Amino acid sequence: MNWFADRGVRAVGTDTQALDHPLATAIGPHGPGWPNGLLPWANIEYKATTGRDVIEDFPLWEPCHRALLGNDIIGFENVGGDIDDVNGQRVTFAAFPWRWVGGDGCIVRLVAMVDPKGTFRMEQGGKAS
Repeated sequence: MNWFADRGVRAVGTDTQALDHPLATAIGPHGPGWPNGLLPWANIEYKATTGRDVIEDFPLWEPCHRALLGNDIIGFENVGGDIDDVNGQRVTFAAFPWRWVGGDGCIVRLVAMVDPKGTFRMEQGGKAS
């Protein structure tokens, strides 16, 4: 994870449903879906197709979430829109979440602000420089 920290990464976004492989989430036979997972048929189909148990190939529950959040890096899933237009660029993201008391994640409006000259910086606390 030092690769992210060394480059100043503070957030990661993906256009997929989950940061982790679906069988390393509650769909698999670990995490909140234990012992069968939320979609037991998926685990049975995986075994029938590969000859291996899900837990053998995906022993950890949400390893990507743990690695990112354990290093104070926010993860955004299901990022859509024009995300390819800012891929690989240094941008300032603003995320506007729902107010979900007691929730651990929610839908957000994710906005990327691009400064072509690279001179604008949003200082901690929201003060522009």
